[in-house]
Amino acid sequence: MEESQQTSNTNPSYWESVGIAGLIFGILVFVLGLIITYITINSEPTGSMFSPMQFVGVLVCLIGAFGGMLATWHYAREYDVAFTLGTGALIGLFTGIAVTLINILLSQGWHLIDPKMTQHLINHTVANIKASDMGDQQKQQTIDMMAKSLKNRNSIGTQLLWGLPMYGVLNLLTGMIGAKIFSKKEEDNF
Repeated sequence: MEESQQTSNTNPSYWESVGIAGLIFGILVFVLGLIITYITINSEPTGSMFSPMQFVGVLVCLIGAFGGMLATWHYAREYDVAFTLGTGALIGLFTGIAVTLINILLSQGWHLIDPKMTQHLINHTVANIKASDMGDQQKQQTIDMMAKSLKNRNSIGTQLLWGLPMYGVLNLLTGMIGAKIFSKKEEDNF
């Protein structure tokens, strides 16, 4: 037991790996999300509540989940150390937090560049709902709900509320997988 405590106390810091992976995946998630938003804004309303871009949005979330794996890979490669699944989970969790914070920072900055982007997305969504087969009352309820949701999506609180658990948990899992795959195996002492 003392040997395992000594091993964890002597491992180098993983913050550099967390920072690098968080920065890479934070920028990647932001850029892919921005591309999806502009493709959606510039597409013709179909009347369908489900678009291929929503599926691509889910894929972007899954792509963002691999920051934890990149961070553990970098940590293992940089320092050639053995570390536990728990350390991999921490590396992944902190990477997920970094991904979220960088994505929020870039998103808030982008709204200074294009402050009308959200309104254009709301307009497209309204046009899409109006083109659907729903009844007039149901269309209006859906429009009101979607417009409110889209306006709130850019608040820092909403982005933290969704981003931290989503990217935190997903990267925690990929950090554990990365620890299992990339961690140097301790040799048995017989």
